[in-house]
Amino acid sequence: MNDAIKLEQLNNLLKSENVDYSILTDNFSIETASSGAQHYGISLSETTPTLILKTKDGYIAAIICGNTRIVFKKLKQALNIKDLSMADPQAILELTGAKIGEVSLINVELPTVIDAHVLQNKNCYGGCGAPKATLCINTQDLVRITKAQVLDFAEPR
Repeated sequence: MNDAIKLEQLNNLLKSENVDYSILTDNFSIETASSGAQHYGISLSETTPTLILKTKDGYIAAIICGNTRIVFKKLKQALNIKDLSMADPQAILELTGAKIGEVSLINVELPTVIDAHVLQNKNCYGGCGAPKATLCINTQDLVRITKAQVLDFAEPR
């Protein structure tokens, strides 16, 4: 699926759900949380990367603040699972249609967990599933539309 169609589908989904959002487009790809924060003039905690994790039962999307990192032990305890690891790049591409660094904040086909620190922000900035595009979305709307579990599983870098 091409990037224009992905962005159109995301836009249609968010509009239909009455979400407070904007899709920001740039003429370059934002590779890291720190470069995104600098480019948009926001705090590193407002950048919210989506990481795809592998469990023995499948995959989950985990959203954290850009100034934190996942504590796998805490997340395994919160989800009551034994095995949890980062998904490999090929699996991420197959699951989401996006490369690492471009994974959308919205992955309705995947169970989603959001770290509790993310809720301290009014808005989140993260991927749209396409290069050169960033989603700015109201944090409460993000939780609602992804049907995410909010858990405490990250710590400051």
